Amino acid sequence: MSPAVRLVLLAVAGTMILPAAAAQAKSGPCLADYPHGAQCHVWNGKVRDVGDGDTLDADIPHDGLGGLLRVRVAGIQAMEQTDYRAAQRAGDCHAVEATDRLEQLVRRSKNRIRVSSQYPESRSRGRRLRSVAVRIGGRWRDVGRILVSEGLALWWPVQVEDAGNPRYSVLAQKAAAARRGLFAPNACGLGPNEGHPLGLWAQWDADGNDREDVNGEYMKIRNYDPNNWLPLEGWYLRDSSLNRFTFPSGAAIAPNSSVTVYAGQGEHFGGDYFWNLTKPVFENPTRDDRSMGDGAYLFDPQGDIRAWMIYPCKVGCTNPAQGQISLGTQPRRDEWISLTNHGGAVIDLEPYALKSAPYSYAFPQGATLAPGQTIRVHTQGDPQEDTELDKYWGLTGEILNNGGDSATLSTYNDIRLACTAYGSKSC
Repeated sequence: MSPAVRLVLLAVAGTMILPAAAAQAKSGPCLADYPHGAQCHVWNGKVRDVGDGDTLDADIPHDGLGGLLRVRVAGIQAMEQTDYRAAQRAGDCHAVEATDRLEQLVRRSKNRIRVSSQYPESRSRGRRLRSVAVRIGGRWRDVGRILVSEGLALWWPVQVEDAGNPRYSVLAQKAAAARRGLFAPNACGLGPNEGHPLGLWAQWDADGNDREDVNGEYMKIRNYDPNNWLPLEGWYLRDSSLNRFTFPSGAAIAPNSSVTVYAGQGEHFGGDYFWNLTKPVFENPTRDDRSMGDGAYLFDPQGDIRAWMIYPCKVGCTNPAQGQISLGTQPRRDEWISLTNHGGAVIDLEPYALKSAPYSYAFPQGATLAPGQTIRVHTQGDPQEDTELDKYWGLTGEILNNGGDSATLSTYNDIRLACTAYGSKSC
């Protein structure tokens, strides 16, 4: 089911199932301190208890549900607690800090909250999904904005209740760039191999239907240290939801090398690992008012984020290779896409993806482009036959439309570096 159809059905469901709630709710901005955004059903209430950094219990009169409402704050993901008793809180690094901060905000508001919903029936794991605001200094202040901007929660884009996505994606990237909260390199203490230079990229869009090619989504981790291995045992990867992959005993990255974690089924071998999920893990970005996207995060065993990628890029979206590479195409017979380096430095191609929708090519480890060089990526052929200047995509048929098509070179967080088009298509 497409996201658009899902939204329509939820909207209809909300109208049919909760007419009393919708009728008794006020209408107002979904985000209390951002009046120019989406409009929502709005209720006021009182908090009874703060469960963790993104969950609370509250009395919400006139919401049509009755009784105590368990609220899941929309758009944010705090780290997980293991002990929820107020005097004995414990959990992942940063979990208790986020809970304490949310509780502080609620107390400053004298337990008063404003909750809003685009679709009153929407929920997450049984909790009602709501944007939440507290009243401080005579103004309503958006809780999600505060926690994300302070680096106490990840941006958690969801298909419904998406009003916070445009704002939170930017704030999360600003927090990451400033190394605040979760993104502070030593917030959880001195970790293993501290200062080790790392890169992380996530392929969030498999060729064709993501659900039919779960292994088409993957994460690559690069060890940029030219001399030292990086042991990964106990380190873990996750997206913005609760999906988590923990590296097994003996996992490591060789100097100046990469490993790949595929989302789907398989057996670990060499530098390839498998998450063994049955459905795609990453949200595909949208370039509309819903502003969907996602993030990939590498944590060390202590809970520090050691590398990350939030997409699509909205903060500091520049790259050294921009303006340095041009693309060319040969759509007929021995089909290929070429890349030429017009700059003055060698370009490492591994952090970039070559795309001709709906297909995407990942450059292998060690693929570089020297000044003045041209590499051809042939759409058909065996990647095991790769040479320095000829790479093989491994597809079984032609993909470039003779009448018109396009190709782009982008970073994995969606910064476009180069584009070429011909015939009926344009960049």
